[in-house]
Amino acid sequence: MIAVIYLTIFFSIFVIGTLYGILNREKYEAEVGFYLFLIIYFASEMIYFFLFNLSTENYFSEEISIVLWSLSIFSRVFSIGLFTSSTILELHKNSKLKLLPLIFFIFIEGIIFSLLLFPNSFIVVKDNFNYNYAFLNIPLFISIFSFNGFAITFLLISQIKGYNNFNDKKLGQFYYIFISLLIISIFFYSFYIASQDFIFKNLHLITYIINSFFALFVLIRKPDFFLVFTNKVYDFIIFHKSGILLYSYNFETDEEVDEMFLKGSILIGISHILANFSNVENQLSLIKMSERGVVFNFDNELGYALLLIVKHKNFILEKKVNLFMKKFSEIYKDKILSLNGLIDVSIFKNTGKLIKEIFRQYMVNK
Repeated sequence: MIAVIYLTIFFSIFVIGTLYGILNREKYEAEVGFYLFLIIYFASEMIYFFLFNLSTENYFSEEISIVLWSLSIFSRVFSIGLFTSSTILELHKNSKLKLLPLIFFIFIEGIIFSLLLFPNSFIVVKDNFNYNYAFLNIPLFISIFSFNGFAITFLLISQIKGYNNFNDKKLGQFYYIFISLLIISIFFYSFYIASQDFIFKNLHLITYIINSFFALFVLIRKPDFFLVFTNKVYDFIIFHKSGILLYSYNFETDEEVDEMFLKGSILIGISHILANFSNVENQLSLIKMSERGVVFNFDNELGYALLLIVKHKNFILEKKVNLFMKKFSEIYKDKILSLNGLIDVSIFKNTGKLIKEIFRQYMVNK
């Protein structure tokens, strides 16, 4: 049967992707919340694909198949809503309206789930080895069709308007392809549930499988997507407690920066911090930057501070800053402790190599 072929291919993709991710886990860095999202999303997608295939061929009785069909609809609606909402939240973090699509999808999903609980929502029509489902519950059909239409619209608008927010444009292009395949799959799915046409069913499943292959390809080729989906690093600054700039690097221009080119708000804030180095943690609020995050750390023993200006502050960047400072202190400890009077900052000229080693994913030229 055709369903066995589709399920075998999909299961193979899932197993390969899972094994590759486990065996190469050192390549992937992400916050716990992002991992949790991926687990929930892929689990719901896998549940949908299995239930859809099992319910549209006569493996079970009509009564059981209707239950599987209903569950496949809800899992599909849930996964599409989750993915679309998460995409909007990630691509439009600074938008005041970013939560509206999430609230909207939750509302419609609640309606669909409630309508699915109604008895006799479908009538089963057996066609050789296949089960077809005619909607008797018209509000349910309208809700599902409308949901799919809104999801396609939101995905298109979000991707087009949010493309510039991708730190890695190559990743943005990959995401365009993924979104396009997903939209095509949703189109064919919508046409299938409306017509129960065998051709639309297979077109939907084929595009679904192709998109799964593409997701595996991105997983292998672009492990950075876990880390730098839309985040961005702007400036990297190391100051000595005496107020001397030890090293500065601009990620956008991919070059070292002199103190005279640093923004005034940064310098003013750092001056306040360095003036109160013993209480430095409480001074960070003095650096005010519009639509920017600040990752800050300091070493009281060696007397220097590190400042990272980023698009979004998160745990991963804080972890990388800690790693950088650990290695930087090991390399330059003696030199920093011997600093006095006129400081020769040329001794830190190789810092760029360490930055590129630890922050490689955020570099313009990787």
